Amino acid sequence: MKNMIRTVTLSLLLMNLCLTVIDAEEAIDIGSRRELFVDQFLIKKVVGQAELKLHQPTQREIAIVFNEPWEGNSSGYPTVFQDGKIFRMYYRGHAYLLDKAPLRMAQSEVVCYAESQDGIHWVKPKLKLFTWPNANINNIIWRGGAEAHNFSPFKDTNPACLPDQRYKAVGGTVTTKGLLTFKSADGIHWSKMSDGPVVTKGAFDSHNTIFWNEDHEKYVMYLRSIHAGLRHISVSYSKDFKNWSDPVSITFPNSPPQGMYTNQIGPYYRAPHILLGFPTRYVVRKMNPHIKELEPIKLRNNIFAITDDRIGTDLTDGAFISSRDGLAFHRFNEAFLRPGPEGEKRWMYGDNYQSYGLWETKSECRDCPNEISMHFNEMSWRKNHRLRRYTIRLDGFVSMNAPYEGGEFITKPVRFDGKKLRINYSTSAAGSVRIEFQDAAGQPIPGYSLEDSVELYGDSTEQLVSWKQGSDISSLNGKPICLRFVLKDGDIYSYQFR
Repeated sequence: MKNMIRTVTLSLLLMNLCLTVIDAEEAIDIGSRRELFVDQFLIKKVVGQAELKLHQPTQREIAIVFNEPWEGNSSGYPTVFQDGKIFRMYYRGHAYLLDKAPLRMAQSEVVCYAESQDGIHWVKPKLKLFTWPNANINNIIWRGGAEAHNFSPFKDTNPACLPDQRYKAVGGTVTTKGLLTFKSADGIHWSKMSDGPVVTKGAFDSHNTIFWNEDHEKYVMYLRSIHAGLRHISVSYSKDFKNWSDPVSITFPNSPPQGMYTNQIGPYYRAPHILLGFPTRYVVRKMNPHIKELEPIKLRNNIFAITDDRIGTDLTDGAFISSRDGLAFHRFNEAFLRPGPEGEKRWMYGDNYQSYGLWETKSECRDCPNEISMHFNEMSWRKNHRLRRYTIRLDGFVSMNAPYEGGEFITKPVRFDGKKLRINYSTSAAGSVRIEFQDAAGQPIPGYSLEDSVELYGDSTEQLVSWKQGSDISSLNGKPICLRFVLKDGDIYSYQFR
């Protein structure tokens, strides 16, 4: 018994010695927040073939068709968010005439509204807020000026927000000489807040997004701008929603120049300290024989006949970006959403724009976790222009991945608050994940070594991690450690101490 006590005491002393070494390198305090592997921020060292891997969403059903008289082939810029028991959608209703030159607007732009009980099936409510020829009952909630082009609402979570301003929005173009602000008590009945534009520096005619940042106690607006001759994204801040800072350009370190048309940036709801963005990538293509053979051929040739070549030659797809500070963004150069098979006819400039917002929906698999839903538009410039729902697993945008040959990575020193560790992971039947806790010198902490780690294999968004001695890690709570993940034919999407 005395020998056992000495052994345990020695192990504890060694563990404390190992942990003090790590203090030489300041540990990142992650508390009990969820951490995603969307960038290299927490990764200190990679061994073998482990690498960040961008994943793509899965195509689902058509969510809504823009088939009302006040909607049409140029409807878009949707914003979607869950509000209590309902899901709200706001979008532009608009159409162009493609019958002859020149390209002309069929009607003025309006702001439309739709609702859903489950985030999957949508209805257009019958409202009587604004008239429309031969259709006084419609789903139009705003019919003003150029601000209807890109009207972008959000629900204000600022504790100091006044009840009649619980919902706010921003909208405007170069016609309005900048971005105007709007307010609503119920999200349906809107009125102007600002007498004039609150931000005047930018290009604006895109989907500009806005939210309240709780950690920094300020409003954040991401807007369209021009940088080095390319469509770009800038950011502006405000404490009171009235006075806004001059926009500054965001950066994409280690990524070549690319045109970003929209931004769709906001806090990720499962890890709000991380900003995720889903901009539309604008790709300039030169006229050549191949573009005239790319579906939809008939529409493309019709556009070539009545307007400039840009609309027929240039292309758009979906991108993925993330940031920890809101200024420097990690951008994957590969597409988050490709246009897909040519027979599906999404190879037009104007297709594959992602809606602003992510929301949870039930999985088609009865006993599976919820999924994250999002919308992309398709059939742009055509009569049956529409939104389609796509899904991705919780936290499933990016993973640290390793092939069958294996790989591993070690995190920077972190401090956590919790008693258990859970991971979001997936492996093949032959794959595995093992986790070790180390000190800063790379030495295993007794009881939490790789040899002590219980080998994990499967597919779970909430897998409890354990070692031979169990899953309790409360003895390390608040102490700086490094995590070593050893992977084989598997993916790690996120982890969280609880």
